[in-house]
Amino acid sequence: MQFLDNAGEAAASISAILALLGLVFFNPLKRRLKARKAAKEKAAAEQKAYRAELKDTLAGMNAKLCSLSDDIGDLQYERLSQAYDFYTTRGWCTSSKKLMLCKMHKSYRAKNRNHLSEHFEQEILDLPDKPKKIESEEIP
Repeated sequence: MQFLDNAGEAAASISAILALLGLVFFNPLKRRLKARKAAKEKAAAEQKAYRAELKDTLAGMNAKLCSLSDDIGDLQYERLSQAYDFYTTRGWCTSSKKLMLCKMHKSYRAKNRNHLSEHFEQEILDLPDKPKKIESEEIP
């Protein structure tokens, strides 16, 4: 019986020591792990909020860029129409203006705008580079 009492006391002492070790070593470790987990969750939440804000900002910027692109397309339409009317009425167009108008028409088509037919560009390209001389203007 003495042996059982001694064994009981030893078991109680060992249990007390283990409980004390748990309080001293494992509880701070648990707190650090919980704090690290909470910090990771907080960082993930902040990143999610940042991404949502960035997505909203980019959507707004995209809408503004689309609007500007539409405005530029409208201006290009007006300029190309005016140039077509002017140069076909005048009857000639310099090669530098032809090149500029072709580039503008290419940009206009790249915006998926097809209000101007292809024959506009071809008619301007077919115009002479210099005005025709009238016979009455020639000096004999």
